[in-house]
Amino acid sequence: MFKKIRDRITEATQQGTQDFQQHAEQFRQAAAAQGHDITPQLPTPQLAAQAFRNVAADPDMAAFLALPMQEQLRQQQELQAYGTELRRLYDTGEKATLVIHALEPTGRTVAGQAQYTATLNVTRADGMMYQTVRPLIAPQATIQQYAPGTRHEARLDPADPAKVAVFGPVG
Repeated sequence: MFKKIRDRITEATQQGTQDFQQHAEQFRQAAAAQGHDITPQLPTPQLAAQAFRNVAADPDMAAFLALPMQEQLRQQQELQAYGTELRRLYDTGEKATLVIHALEPTGRTVAGQAQYTATLNVTRADGMMYQTVRPLIAPQATIQQYAPGTRHEARLDPADPAKVAVFGPVG
């Protein structure tokens, strides 16, 4: 009886590995078509153990993983859309700098990452200054770099300057 169970587990593991490799290859090809070189890999036992330790240390991520699969997927899609907008602004937006004037937690998380309302003092390349309020999603471990008073590289949408993306700190 135990042999049958072990054999089923082995078969399921092999099928899961094959499915992962098939999806990874599709993802790699789609990324290559956009000019990105990505080679997904199965995690080693050490990486998996580290991931579990990290989840245990991050209550927001643990709460996210406890959600029903449908809600996890919805939040992952929301985070993906946020990231896609950041990428669009980085690639096509007008360069600017900004100072974070205020950062208020919304009490909401998206895929285990906290959401904030950021009040930003933006300076365009031509020197024009204005203030805008934007959502900011960041893991708890990195939120200190967005403390009020910090200066950052930014990109803004020239067609809608209220759309501003915050990037790395400026010294």
